[in-house]
Amino acid sequence: MSEFVIKIEDEIVQTLGKQAIEHYLQLFITQTILKAAAGDLLKDDDADNLTEDNDWINAKKNAFLNDRYSQYIKVYANV
Repeated sequence: MSEFVIKIEDEIVQTLGKQAIEHYLQLFITQTILKAAAGDLLKDDDADNLTEDNDWINAKKNAFLNDRYSQYIKVYANV
């Protein structure tokens, strides 16, 4: 594991608070890891070239046919 020392102006720490800054940094690191993983997945996806794979095309058609009414389903959170 690596350790980094980040220097932040005292005024910023006083304004935002140490916990908020720690939270933002952790969130930033998490998002960066997810973006890197997504990039790796996209590279793998491009290499597979699924546009000519008959199994993929059939699965895509079946998924659409089985889910064609989902546009009419609305989910309301915290109602």
